[in-house]
This record gives sequence, C-alpha cells and structure tokens, in this order.
Amino acid sequence: VVGMSIGMRAPTMAAAFLASSGLARRSRSFLVTASSIPSDKTSFWGQGQSQSQRSLRSNSNSNSITQRSMSSTAEEATTATAVTPPIATREEDRVVYAGVAPTDWDPKVPRQSTNSQEPLHDPPVAIPDPYGWMRDESRKQQAVLDHLNAENAYTTALTDHLSGLRETLYNEMLASIQETDFTTPRPDGHCYYYTRTVKGQSYTIYCRAPKEQQQDIKFPIEWDGKADTAILKDETQILNVNDLAVGKKYCSMGSVTHSPSHKLLAYCADYTGGETCLMEVKDLATNEVVYHDEKLEISGTIVWGADDSTLFYLKMDEAHRPFQVYRRNLETSKEEMLLEELDDMYWMGIYKSLDGNYLFLEASSKETSEIYYLDLKDPAATLQCVAKRRPKVLYEVAHRDNVWWISSNVGGLPNMALFMAPAVPDCADKWELVKLSGSESESQQVLFPGSLERSLDDVTCFKNHAVASGREGGLPRVWILSLPDSSTVSKFERLEFAEDAYDVGVSTHKEFDTTKLVVGYDSMVTPAQSLEIDMADATKRTVLKEKVVPGYDKTLYGTERTTVTARDGKTEIPVTLVYRKDVMEQHVSSGEPIA
Repeated sequence: VVGMSIGMRAPTMAAAFLASSGLARRSRSFLVTASSIPSDKTSFWGQGQSQSQRSLRSNSNSNSITQRSMSSTAEEATTATAVTPPIATREEDRVVYAGVAPTDWDPKVPRQSTNSQEPLHDPPVAIPDPYGWMRDESRKQQAVLDHLNAENAYTTALTDHLSGLRETLYNEMLASIQETDFTTPRPDGHCYYYTRTVKGQSYTIYCRAPKEQQQDIKFPIEWDGKADTAILKDETQILNVNDLAVGKKYCSMGSVTHSPSHKLLAYCADYTGGETCLMEVKDLATNEVVYHDEKLEISGTIVWGADDSTLFYLKMDEAHRPFQVYRRNLETSKEEMLLEELDDMYWMGIYKSLDGNYLFLEASSKETSEIYYLDLKDPAATLQCVAKRRPKVLYEVAHRDNVWWISSNVGGLPNMALFMAPAVPDCADKWELVKLSGSESESQQVLFPGSLERSLDDVTCFKNHAVASGREGGLPRVWILSLPDSSTVSKFERLEFAEDAYDVGVSTHKEFDTTKLVVGYDSMVTPAQSLEIDMADATKRTVLKEKVVPGYDKTLYGTERTTVTARDGKTEIPVTLVYRKDVMEQHVSSGEPIA
C-alpha cells in the first residue's frame, strides 16, 4: 500500500508533505483511514477502529500539547546552541485498512481499480498508521503546519553557519545569468510570439509582434539589452505574469494560448501551490477579461477548438489526477464532459494536431495507453478511438494528410517503432511500419523498427516532412523524413553537428505549412542555441539565438567524445571530455599529467 510506506517512516518534512498530498489515495488496493469509517461499520472494522476513533476524539487535547511543544521547539531552534529536532506525535493505535470492502461500501471511497487482476486482502488487513494525522488534504490543519514550521526552523538553525557560503554561491550563479532576456521569436499565423524576462521582476512577460512589420528581420536579433527596448517592431505585451502575481503568495502558470483568430488569450495559473489552476480568457484588443469562473478548477492544460468559441480542458479528482476532459462554449458558458477515466492508474492529457484538424485525448499509465480523437472541422463529430487499450502497449499519435503517424512498442518491442495507418477509428490491425522507398534491403527500409540500436521518442508532422527525435549511438538525434505524398518517404536524413558530443531536441512549432525546423542545441562548451534548419536542405542553418553567459569565452574550451571498454571486454562506454585548450595543449606537448 503506497500510503503506508510514507506513514511508517520517520516524520520528516518530506514525509509530512507526501502524506498530506493524499498519496494514499493512489494505492491500487482498497484503502481507508480509521477516521473516515462511518459509525455503522463498527462491526465490520472491529476494535482497531474504535480505538482510533477514541484517539482522534482525544486529538484536540494532544494536538494542543503538540502545538505548544512544536512552537517551543521552533523558538529554541533559532536561539539555542544545541539544536534539537522536532519530534512528531505517534498515534500508536491508529490504523488504516487495506482489502475487500463490504458490498454496501460508499463508492466514493478509493478502491482497487475495477479491471485489475491483483487479488485483494479478504478479510481486510489493519496497517499501522502512527503518523496518519499528518495526512491533510486541506493543508490547513494547524498541528501539521506547526510541525512543518518547526522543522523549517530546525533546518534554518542547523545550517545557519552556511549563510555566507549560500550568499557566495547565489551571487556566483546569478552572475552567469542574463536576467533581462527574451526567448526566440517564433512565427505563428500573422504574428511572432515570444516571452521576456526583466531583472528585478520574478515572472515572465508574454509578447507578440506583427509579421508584416518584420520584413527586414535578421537573426540573431540585435538588441541593446535594455528592458524598455522592443525586441521586434510594434511589440505588444499580451500577458504580464508579474501583474497576475500582485498580492499573491504563489503564482505558477499553466497553458498560455491564443485563440485561432489571435483575438483572445486563454491562460490558467496556480495561485496556491496545490497544482490546481484557475482559468481566464481576455480580449487582446481591450485587455479585458471576458471569461472567468472562480469555481472552475482545472489542470494546467488548455486547448482551443476550431474557433474562438470553444475551449477544452481537464478536471482532476481528489488525488489531483487529470481524469475528465471537458468542452466549454464561451458564448453560452455551457460545459460538456467528453471523456472520463475512472481507473486511477491512468492519467489523461489533451493536445491538438499541428494541422489543427484533430483534438487528441490520451489516457495512459506507465505501461498502457489509449487515444481518442475528435474531428474539429466537423461540428457534429463524436469521439472515436484510434486503437483500444491493450496490456503493456503504449502509443502516441500525430496526423498528416489523412494518415495517423503512430509510435508504439506493440509486440513487446524494447523501443518505440514508427507506424502509419489510415486516419480512421479502431485501426490497430492497419498499422504498418514506416519504410524508406527504394531501399536496397528490407532491413534498410524500416526506419524505426523498435530495436535497441535506434530509439524513437517523438514525431512531428509538417505539410511535406515529418521530423523524428530519439537516440542512436548513445547521443540524442533528430531525423528529417521527406514526404512527397501521404505515405511515401523519399528521403531519410539524420542531422549531423560539428561537435563530438551534444544535446539536441526539436523545439515547439505552431505552423504546419513550413519548411523551417527549429531545434534546441547545446554541448559541454556551447551554450543553448535555437537553430533553424531548412528541411529541404539541412545544410542551410541559421542560429536564431544563443544563450548569453556573462564572463564565458567559448573559444577557451574544447570537448571530445571517446569510449572506455567495460570489464566484459566488449561493451564500449561513452565518455565526454571537456577541457581548457591551453591546458590540454600543454599536456600534449610536455606529456606531464594535468594537475
């Protein structure tokens, strides 16, 4: 039982937080705390329950003593020379039960998933839960808060002698960061979108600028580094998160996404740290909020429909698991649940195809997934399933030209293979491995067979190309697939770079009809770059932006990749070296070891 492994540990701050986060609810077996057992179940639960109820009834007295003790401990921790850690109260007779529940049990109480093949304890087993009083979903129980505050005070007192070192490290790290900065402007419809940060301000500023004013734009962009200087002509701020955070103790943004017409902006933010977001929609012309429901709590994901009137989002259960997908009409405020996942092993997610034609709804566990789709171009469309869930089969879906591009480990493959299938429902029997046309042999034809030699992580589909990312030879890789029609791969090219060892990944794209691919690139000596590559000719490359690292001179350093043979005498283990060039040259010329 997951919750129990927490309860039985020493009452550290982390244990208290995890226990209060409701992890017990994520257990795959029936789990209920003694405090939640109805009085009419006494005969079923037996003596342990009544003892715990008596313990809980007496908690008001014991908690007041605990609070006084914790308060005293917190004060002593900041003043005493010998620091004593706070000790949490143990309720030795407190238990939880795991196993079969009575036939008339409340269905709202967490249980083992209905489709699980694992047996349940029958009769249920009582499990000691001495620190169960720390489990508080409201995050408002004073005894728990007092104990956490006491532990924080203890930590502060214990590490007070390190304050000077903390300050030194903080200033050193801050000196290598350009605080006033911006992200790479990326085209999306008739605008470029990007974000900015300003020294002294804690949060991001979302900006855009019209494409028509950027006819003479040159990358990398020349900018004087001043906060009040626009990055692009006619720059406008569409959302300043610093304004949202005013008066808030906490602010973390979820989705920030403009509507299909670019006239509205939908965004959600967590203002409590509880990983629950509130959503707002504002008119970008007037900067006024046109939709907000304080009672609507969602996860951090928002997706627009085919027009400005429809939004899709996810609601969460008591364990903060996204389990319901909703569609809301902003004009009528009507809300409709499209899909619900009751099996607590599966989390839900939503995303839109890059061509804008489909909304995908994914339910997935660590080993199994199932994806539904909704045709956004058809107002009367209903949800359809790409392929029903199969045990230990994971898959992801992208769309291009009436074809599903599917990455999956179906068949027990060690890595994900790449398949094509017609864009129809229930197409599991139509999946075919993607092959290169005109290859000399069958083994060369299959691009991603799911083997150990080449792994596949993700696929992005454009109008005339598909881009795959994964690993090969121990390094992250990106491949470009040229597609003259819906199902033919005429060219398969892996991107190569001058440095021996590096990290590379495909950036987020918002335009389907483009030949420009942007990847993120960095190495042990090269700061993070946004690199634009022509998919029709991968030799044409432009550095759109490189991270500025104050005080760093790349020309002083070198990097190499080599291998070391393992003890088995066969396996080659990759090793990346980074060094100052002058030191290495001295070593090579003199033969003396590097000090």
